[in-house]
Amino acid sequence: MSDQSARLSLPYLAPSQAQKHVTHNEALQILDLLVQPTVQAFGAITPPVSPLVGQVWALGAAPTGDWAGQPETLAAWNGDAWLFLTPQEGWQFLDITDGSLWRFGTAGWARLAPAELVNLTGVGINAGYDSTNRLSVSSAATLLTHEGAGHQLKINKSGASDTASLLFQTDWSGRAEMGTAGNDDFSIKVSPDGASWTNALSIAADTGLLTGEAITETATDARAGRLLTVGNFGLGSVSLPIVADVDAVAIPSGTYGTDGTTTGTVPAGGPDGILHHTTLAAGTATQRWQSALSDTMYHRSYRSGAWTSWAKIYDATNTTVDSNGFIKAASPILRLHNDHIEDPVEPVPAVFTRVGKGHYTLSGVQELADQGWQIEVPQDENGNRLVFVQTSYDAQSQTLEVKTSTVVWKSGWAAGKPVDIPQGRWIDLRFAYAPAA
Repeated sequence: MSDQSARLSLPYLAPSQAQKHVTHNEALQILDLLVQPTVQAFGAITPPVSPLVGQVWALGAAPTGDWAGQPETLAAWNGDAWLFLTPQEGWQFLDITDGSLWRFGTAGWARLAPAELVNLTGVGINAGYDSTNRLSVSSAATLLTHEGAGHQLKINKSGASDTASLLFQTDWSGRAEMGTAGNDDFSIKVSPDGASWTNALSIAADTGLLTGEAITETATDARAGRLLTVGNFGLGSVSLPIVADVDAVAIPSGTYGTDGTTTGTVPAGGPDGILHHTTLAAGTATQRWQSALSDTMYHRSYRSGAWTSWAKIYDATNTTVDSNGFIKAASPILRLHNDHIEDPVEPVPAVFTRVGKGHYTLSGVQELADQGWQIEVPQDENGNRLVFVQTSYDAQSQTLEVKTSTVVWKSGWAAGKPVDIPQGRWIDLRFAYAPAA
């Protein structure tokens, strides 16, 4: 029969043994170390300077000092000397520093994962859990962090018609929810009471396009707090929204089209055109309208309860600066020099011919304008005309003949000798518009 127990190697008392208390006390000492066992550290290699009686260290592969030659054993201080025990497979010790449980096996000591944390029915951290809320956490904050790179929080649902979302509550009553609820479109919903919900924003899963109460519903939706979409109030649209009544003051600020369906006072050249409407304040607005058929523009304003009359806007397309520096209203205009012509506003299909001194012809032109000004003659700094101008028009050949001469006084200003238009100066000729085709 062995003189030690099979599992813990406790010494047995022998028959008629002297000093039985020594053997008995040795067995008690071993039991004291192995019952409810704890260690100060695992893998230790250097003995402590001042160990306490009963403290145990699980030694590493190459211990030093008083532990030398005792690899992978348990070193216990009994007050006088070190007691070394060889661990057996299956022994379990508690690491007193962090409360972790370790088990000795064929590969040495290994830390155990708490078996009760695998496949749990639920976990409550500072709170209880139930069959719906299997994980409950009651704390000031919850931290999920990376372990060296990125980090994802995944919410998975079984099918498209199910819900995968984050629900925000006040006193357990829903106030906001975002996620894929009932379909695969991502949506954000809000509620004032947890009962009635408004779908503020949805992003279509297949197109990425937006819908919802936070998006404008029509091209003229001016309700506050909504996001504009392409085409609202004419912004970014290739087809302008048509305004119903151009005289309506409450039109939202924007750019619109006018056509035959538009009512109200449209300027001359309508009805097809572009309307820029700006509301400055309640009861105050301005409008600018441009014909779709030309560059002609008009503007007006609404004040004191009524629209002002449309006023034509003059710019480089319908005015010209004459040779004397004055701005003139323009229809088709030619600048006649002594050796060439210019069309400063719009192209005029004229053929220039210098016949002789002070004698020029322009072929392929309309006759001179029958309203407003026709001819502007260059003048000196005192307002005296530099040349006397005579014209004649042949309607059959569409040719305008222009003769210039010196200016003489014969009971009135009259033509003298032929003279060219002075170098660097010109005569402005304003023609009538060609008849519409």
